[in-house]
Amino acid sequence: MNIDNALKNFERNGFKTFRFDSAEKLQEYLRKEIIGTTVGMGGSVSLTELKVYETLKENNTVYWHAIDRSAENFENAALAKVYILGVNAISETGEIVNIDGRGNRISGAIYGPRREKVIYICGTNKFEENLEKAIWRAKNIAAPLNAKRLGLSTPCAIHADKCYDCNSPQRICRSMSITTHPTSAESIIAVVNGKWGF
Repeated sequence: MNIDNALKNFERNGFKTFRFDSAEKLQEYLRKEIIGTTVGMGGSVSLTELKVYETLKENNTVYWHAIDRSAENFENAALAKVYILGVNAISETGEIVNIDGRGNRISGAIYGPRREKVIYICGTNKFEENLEKAIWRAKNIAAPLNAKRLGLSTPCAIHADKCYDCNSPQRICRSMSITTHPTSAESIIAVVNGKWGF
């Protein structure tokens, strides 16, 4: 698995890419890159571990449903000028794979009527060799662990081992996106060395 090669593939497709040695380097970059604007954030263990909300809330208005789950907050996040999210998996061949329950994170990454910038943040643990393996990772590693973290009673959460393609009312695998090129805004992939999220 060659992460530098993956980033070259994303750059060829129109993304800007950055790789950071530590959480502190990422935070320093975000403080300089995002000042005095509105920021929407998708649910993500990686963003929590990397303290993205804490980094940005001083100089921006940040809408994150981990802090406020009101309909108004979700709407404000969707309308924010900057949208930040993690990834479930990312491939060396140049695809970002995300699975969503509500669709707010996927839709926020793809489109916002006032969107100026989208930033995908992930650890090096999220990279896979190709799209097939990235989809497998999103379904069988990220989704079960997220369902377990959320205290759900889906088969994948109970066993925390794989996707059972269930029809549980608590199912969090309701939409999957595969992103290969930026859509309506400047798009950035920020990779932080190490294991962040799952």
